[in-house]
Amino acid sequence: MLTLYAWGTTNGRRALIMAEECGLPFELREIDIKRGDQKTPEYERINPYRKIPALVDSDGPGGKPATLFESVAICFYLAEKTGRFLGSPADHPNVLKWSMFHATNVLFTMGSLGRIEDPAIWQGSNAQMDAMNRHLAGREWFADDYSIADIIPFTRVHGVKHDKVNMADYPNVTRWLERVAARPAVQKAMSRKFG
Repeated sequence: MLTLYAWGTTNGRRALIMAEECGLPFELREIDIKRGDQKTPEYERINPYRKIPALVDSDGPGGKPATLFESVAICFYLAEKTGRFLGSPADHPNVLKWSMFHATNVLFTMGSLGRIEDPAIWQGSNAQMDAMNRHLAGREWFADDYSIADIIPFTRVHGVKHDKVNMADYPNVTRWLERVAARPAVQKAMSRKFG
């Protein structure tokens, strides 16, 4: 049994989208970060960093329990557990490189928009959007098929609302966002009410 500990943030919804997409039964436990639930001793045993999300798999590798934290790690773990969303063997390198591009660049830079007023953040966000926009020209997904390379950046890019990053300048990204948002599992995860 999978137990997902999350809240309605971009990171929490990323893990929730992945859990919904995989189709495995799971229990969602809300960790109200405004109330400080992530700082309880019980939760700290699951995630010593005291952030959300976290995942506990009672049937992990070798039939032993596995505990994970960090939304990207949860995406990779569930993709590997189900054998889905990792691309074909020939396309797997594309899934890896775009997943890592998003995890190491997009999540931080675009997450900083509105929190850090720095021209370097605005320039970095636009450069990353431009790279994504050029790559998505004439294609539906970051790799050949829908994968974790699409799941990982979706909640962060979907939430971009900043006067220095104009989404209208990136029509291929906008169409990609619409395709991801139309998926039933994504709709379910994004419409989930927390608190």
